[in-house]
Amino acid sequence: MRKRTSWTKSNTPLMTLGFEGGGNGKMSYTEIYGFDREGNAYSQAEVKNSWRGAMAIWGILEEKYLPPYIPEYIKCANWYYPGISYDEVVKRNGFKPTRLSPSFGKDNPTQEIWDLADNEKVSMTDKIVLLTTFDKVLVRREDLAKVIAAFNAFEGETSLKEQAIILQEMLEDEACIAVGWNQTSVNADTWLTYNYNEEAEDYLPYNCLEQTEHYWLFDELTATE
Repeated sequence: MRKRTSWTKSNTPLMTLGFEGGGNGKMSYTEIYGFDREGNAYSQAEVKNSWRGAMAIWGILEEKYLPPYIPEYIKCANWYYPGISYDEVVKRNGFKPTRLSPSFGKDNPTQEIWDLADNEKVSMTDKIVLLTTFDKVLVRREDLAKVIAAFNAFEGETSLKEQAIILQEMLEDEACIAVGWNQTSVNADTWLTYNYNEEAEDYLPYNCLEQTEHYWLFDELTATE
């Protein structure tokens, strides 16, 4: 499976980029993009509060499939001792530790959540949903029905039901050949601002027929089966 990176073209986890609003006082949102018959990206819809997108999905999958997480900073606390129960850790820490919290050092615990896409114990519904949160992933229009079904079946408090309604509209639009996401609007680079034309002094959209930096969700699933 491909390595997960952010649209900032760095190894910075998305949650450290400020899912809340990018410092402009506005709530962030999840962006859904379509691609026209020529392969060019266009903005289809914005779903309010990006915390209800990838972050919520990752948190739900962490709790469903991964063991309780105790970060290194807790192990350095004066109240921590080997063998302490997880319930006691949560009580003393004041909240449940998560792999989604900003980490210090070289390790990125969020990778454990992303790696669930390769885990045979994870349901197909959850794999499809998880893969839609990854950067540079696209879905062909003919595969959208499977994504819509997965979004509607996914359990937990997310924006996926709202996204499914938008995807249904795109499925019914014959001019749309593919769909992509930007999980948080505070990211600098998206499908619409991927290429900069110096002569025109403007950005050009990504073209899924001519460019090759994307990958197709269901091709990726087939390759890992």
